[in-house]
Amino acid sequence: MTNSLINISKVLADKSANANLTSNHTNNTEVIKSLNYEICFKVLEGEVEKLIILNRGNPTIDAFHKSVITKLSYLADKLIPKE
Repeated sequence: MTNSLINISKVLADKSANANLTSNHTNNTEVIKSLNYEICFKVLEGEVEKLIILNRGNPTIDAFHKSVITKLSYLADKLIPKE
């Protein structure tokens, strides 16, 4: 699945670069590689959200949800400056 997503994102990046859709396009492989990770992360993020929403009430999913929220809350507290 990951390889197919990487291939899809590379094809889309190549097509958009060749179509001159934007003036700031690039064929730099490092930028495309970074884009691939962003796309993979967004797909994973969407699937996790869907899993949590569709399986509310399941003790395992509820524990996972609580764990994710706890960790993200901790990170947000550290990253967001206090007023």
